[in-house]
Amino acid sequence: MSYDGSTDGAGAQTVWEIAVSVGEDQLELTSDLLWSLGATAVEERPTSPGAVLVVTMSDRAAAEHFLRSLLAPTTGVDPSTVNLERREFVASQSWRDHARWHRIAPDLLVGPSWLEAPVLGDAIAIEPAGSFGLGDHPTSGISLAETRALVRPGDRVIDLGAGSGVLSIAAVLRGAVEVCAIDISPEAVAAARLNIETAGCADRVTTILDGTGAAAVGAFDGSADLLVANILAPELVALAGPIDAAVAPSGRLVLSGFPEARIPFVNAAFPDWVESRRRIRGNWCALVLRRR
Repeated sequence: MSYDGSTDGAGAQTVWEIAVSVGEDQLELTSDLLWSLGATAVEERPTSPGAVLVVTMSDRAAAEHFLRSLLAPTTGVDPSTVNLERREFVASQSWRDHARWHRIAPDLLVGPSWLEAPVLGDAIAIEPAGSFGLGDHPTSGISLAETRALVRPGDRVIDLGAGSGVLSIAAVLRGAVEVCAIDISPEAVAAARLNIETAGCADRVTTILDGTGAAAVGAFDGSADLLVANILAPELVALAGPIDAAVAPSGRLVLSGFPEARIPFVNAAFPDWVESRRRIRGNWCALVLRRR
């Protein structure tokens, strides 16, 4: 393990990077380990062969704690493959210059459309425009994981709060035949439409501008197999009625976009549903619900 203790520069934002060099055969296993230790995003920088997996943190103490956990004897990680480095970014520089591809799941990468995608695993290229980021926020990652786990070939899926459209694209990649991507923001709908077209999914995904919940209910006449909503807890509660009405009796809900402390608040708005499981990443969560 090496450590770079370089000093801060004037006007720069300091972040701490934990980088792990791995061979191609260890990519998925190591990525899964980083997620399990609390990473909120895992960046993959391809090398030949293999890659460098990077976790970035803004707090030195948190980064050092993560590093100690990573190098615990039980993980089997070779310290010589790990590097902790302080980096500085000038605030005036465009965030697009620092955007990278991230491994959201062991076999799925999400990243900026203006950079070449790594060749390992499925890759979803995103142009965020005015939407919610690149799909690398913790709630996007756990919503993606559940979408991929739940979607079956032939399913009809509603993506409520679609943002960039990354969940809609992931659903199509898993075999969904119809997806309705809904967002309250015109900018997000435009970004989703662009990304969906770029991914070659436009024949299966309809994008709709709506904030009332009516579009969700009308999408498949109340017979959606899965509804994924990655939105704020108050919005989930306000739309609980339309969300309930949009899904078939045997369907599932994935609700995310809120911190773990808000789980009781969200669950109380869905009395006819029960948790199948929950995913926690950092302070964020995703709930999978089925009807009672």
